[in-house]
Amino acid sequence: MLTPVRPCVLKPVPRIWGGSGLGFGPGIGEVWLCEAPLLVKLLDPADWLSVQVHPPHAYALKVEGKPGKYEAWYVLSPGEIVYGFSRPLDLEEARRRAQEGTLDEVLNRVRVAPGQVVYLPAGVVHALGPGVRVYEVQTPSDLTYRLYDYGRPRELHLEKALEVALLEPTPIPPVFPEPVPGGERLLSTPYFRLDRYPLKGRLALRPEAPLVLTLLAGEAALGEETLRPFATLLLEAGEEALLEGEGLLLGASPKAS
Repeated sequence: MLTPVRPCVLKPVPRIWGGSGLGFGPGIGEVWLCEAPLLVKLLDPADWLSVQVHPPHAYALKVEGKPGKYEAWYVLSPGEIVYGFSRPLDLEEARRRAQEGTLDEVLNRVRVAPGQVVYLPAGVVHALGPGVRVYEVQTPSDLTYRLYDYGRPRELHLEKALEVALLEPTPIPPVFPEPVPGGERLLSTPYFRLDRYPLKGRLALRPEAPLVLTLLAGEAALGEETLRPFATLLLEAGEEALLEGEGLLLGASPKAS
């Protein structure tokens, strides 16, 4: 039986670094598409985001009493990001550079292109650059340690960040897409999967696990409803949806432990 339309409610979130490229007005840095079972967002930075790191589960459970954070980006517009360091650092140099404002000199900056997938496991120091809009999927956790913020007057979490950060060059993991019904699997991590579905006419989906489905481009009909970017639906395991139209969708699903 085809599932009825149950759209997620999109939540625009103002940020001091927010741009105006998501269609929700100026200063909107994030649009939350879904919060459970995964947190799925769009990000639109007009300025560099803070350089940050997320703790792994074991550390987060011990120190914060809640799970850590793992995430991935699907790049929507080109630009530059920070991913790890350009050379190994010891703890004292990393601390000194963060305190004196020279950490930027040893960050690894990488050009990214639309359609690229960037996995960000806990421990990887990272930041989004100006104009790099991304779709972000993450475990439903808010644990972020800010390591460096380009002199902006916001709280840093220096010691915790240094306890969990990988202080060495960390290559972006390669992506090897694999076929799945209706599309391709771009990423499979211990915590979530990310699939891409081109819509060319009709697309029938019946996921084996909950699936957060977002229309990134084009237009689709689901029953009597017309979907446009960035419409997001949550399909439960075993529910079936039939979409018709032209466009591109991403689907994020949690991975059973």
